[in-house]
Amino acid sequence: MATSKITFIKDIDPVNSDVTIKVKALKLCTLNSKFNDNEKYSIETILLDEQGSLIQANVFQNLFYKFEKSLREGSVYEITTLSVAKHNPHSKSTIFFDLPNKITFVRETELKDCLDFPKNVFGLSFVDFQKINSKVIPTQRSVDVIGVVVSRTTIIPSQKKDKQRIHLELKNLDGVLLKVTLWGHFANKVSDYLDNHNTDDCVVIIVQFAKINDYRGNIVVASYYDVTTVFINTDIDEIKQFREKLAKDNESSQSSGTISLIRTKHVSINDDFLKNNDVKTIYKSKEPVQVEEFIIVGTIIGIRQDKPWCYHSCPDCHVKAVEIPDYNEDVKLYKCTNVECNKSTKVPIPICVQDDSASTILTMFDREAYGLLGISAKDLAEKHTRLGFSLGIYPPELNFLKNKHLAFKVSVTKYNVRFQNNVYTISRVTEEKQIIETLERKLLQLQDWVSHSDENVIPSTRDILTPTSFDHVKSTPMNLTRKFEEVYDVEQYSNSSSTKAPRLSTGTGEGIKLLIPKVEK
Repeated sequence: MATSKITFIKDIDPVNSDVTIKVKALKLCTLNSKFNDNEKYSIETILLDEQGSLIQANVFQNLFYKFEKSLREGSVYEITTLSVAKHNPHSKSTIFFDLPNKITFVRETELKDCLDFPKNVFGLSFVDFQKINSKVIPTQRSVDVIGVVVSRTTIIPSQKKDKQRIHLELKNLDGVLLKVTLWGHFANKVSDYLDNHNTDDCVVIIVQFAKINDYRGNIVVASYYDVTTVFINTDIDEIKQFREKLAKDNESSQSSGTISLIRTKHVSINDDFLKNNDVKTIYKSKEPVQVEEFIIVGTIIGIRQDKPWCYHSCPDCHVKAVEIPDYNEDVKLYKCTNVECNKSTKVPIPICVQDDSASTILTMFDREAYGLLGISAKDLAEKHTRLGFSLGIYPPELNFLKNKHLAFKVSVTKYNVRFQNNVYTISRVTEEKQIIETLERKLLQLQDWVSHSDENVIPSTRDILTPTSFDHVKSTPMNLTRKFEEVYDVEQYSNSSSTKAPRLSTGTGEGIKLLIPKVEK
């Protein structure tokens, strides 16, 4: 059988589908339907050829039976009979390569395993740190970066393993620094290496298929789900060449082995909820007296009904942001209504929380929403709008929040105090059962202490709702004593007393007669 002629990715002609490519399935993932998160929509893969070129390929649901078990990440294939489609990603989706086309598997497509493929070809294309930091590279563009580790944090824990993270600072050959955040198992991989290896030698890291994040004006390159690949001092050409160039720079070589520890402001969830902040009932937190943070425990009973389920808000001022009219017909831009603020907006969800004392409205932002829903409020709003629904109609994903019993760390801001607004912002949330039970025991102890104070008097509901009720009760004169003679006819019993037992008659043989109450006139 004659060997088919191999076509390189850059030479693929959309008009001619009768071609054969030899590629490595560099990354493999499954996309769910935008209408049903539980339904698989397509298999997406990033293919790499021998020249280091990349192209995206997808298999739609109707052909899963043919390709789902055959495609394996890291395997090499000869693929024949392809359909070439235009690569037109959504404006907010991550772009992994610059080619204008992508491949779609069709019924006639054939896969054949192949072992003949270069080992040191990874499709790496490094981006300069200065271009990333100066925001020349758009945030939706995937990037590959390489640098020597100069500082790190310890692992920042999370209830969910994929949410734990580590922060790094990488330095390139020009001495430019770049902030990098690795999540989940990537964070563990780097932390374990740095903890268990001698760092007198420089540690060079490559992060492939990373995503640029612009968080409040700060640029950070972060790992992107399982699409990212991390190389740590790996024996590949790119790292070898970087280390050789680094060694020639005397200044870099003298300091390359020093990795400083970045002290983070991160507080463990136990300390934050059980040690550093007071716990209050919702009723006790109703009046914003001062700027503070505290903990409340309650159950989400719904979403605020008198307004849309989300709106754009300033991340610093926490006031509503308004759309800039006629800015762009394709992209909506919002600005804070505070003239002294120019921050980008966030999308909050106003939730109604209830405990056994009262109920209140709390504002939940992207990070907390993502932790509970698996999707940020901003992405949920965009998905909802893309499907043609208005923000007045609640997306079904929000039903997952109802009846959740949680502990909330809430922030009272200057805005709350100034305008006596008791719609507070959630700064952290946990559903950890042990923490919630400990907080509820604290609340019971506080209630028990109140009930046994102030002369063992427990005020009635009416008194509780009246701020001056206790003073009123104490200041009101109450005379509950009356003279014995005013109540009973005791003229014939001169020796009678209201506090002493009557004397028994002696010598007469007569017993004690019953006292006759006086009739009120």
